Amino acid sequence: MTIDAQHWVWNHSRTKGNPRMVLLAVADKVLDAQCETRMGTTEFIARLNTSRSVVQKAVDKALESGELVLVEAQQGSRAALYRLPFAVGYVRPAPGARGPESGPVAPEQGPGIEAPGSQQGPGIRAGSEMARGPESGPGGPGIEAPRGPESGPLNQTTPTRSESKPEGAPLADPIPANCRPLVDALTTAGVLVRWNLSTAEWFTIEALIKRTGVPALAAFAQKQATARDISYARYFLAGWKDLPPLPEPGATRPPLRAVSGGYQPWTNPADQSGYYDSL
Repeated sequence: MTIDAQHWVWNHSRTKGNPRMVLLAVADKVLDAQCETRMGTTEFIARLNTSRSVVQKAVDKALESGELVLVEAQQGSRAALYRLPFAVGYVRPAPGARGPESGPVAPEQGPGIEAPGSQQGPGIRAGSEMARGPESGPGGPGIEAPRGPESGPLNQTTPTRSESKPEGAPLADPIPANCRPLVDALTTAGVLVRWNLSTAEWFTIEALIKRTGVPALAAFAQKQATARDISYARYFLAGWKDLPPLPEPGATRPPLRAVSGGYQPWTNPADQSGYYDSL
């Protein structure tokens, strides 16, 4: 799986520079058919041999490209789980196989039918493993194999990003309906961040909304955004998790009574021995 995943990154990834190195680092560790592996920031720093800030920016760019997906966020000492979605099911070509970008295999031949290796006259050329690809050049008059798109191989098994949506089809809202109130609250407050989160992170935000409430989450994010430039909503997750939960239903604030030292929470005098004697 590792070699297949690396082959996909080398030959089909559209990333460049450090984001491409992030994909290669992940591909070097995948061992299952889902092209998933766990990696932490420290390991990324060691593999890319650069600073933490450069690694974080490169990982964010790789996630933004869609060629890297965060399946599970980091939890304590447990590293984050990443996936290469477009490398799932990809199998590198067999050694010696001639693909559509391999160029001509044999000198130009005449028209007709011809068995492999035959030196006889015209005929139809039988298909074989030495058959020309769609970009191999002119093969003389006769039946020509259909030409695929110039952007990739004819028999590509992994769907390309351009094929993910029919032309003219409306784009699906990537934000879950239960999380929309929080996104709208931040947008209205002028906190404009990118919400390219994984499914696991959306589940976490939905749980935080139920536990803490949209106003508290939005207020925390707005305060953080005024202190620094934040581009991704993922930045708020750690702080949101530390916020207190909503009060229990029916909970009320205890009444206050006047004492010499100021206002203190009211207590039942019957619970304090000697209370009336001290008055």
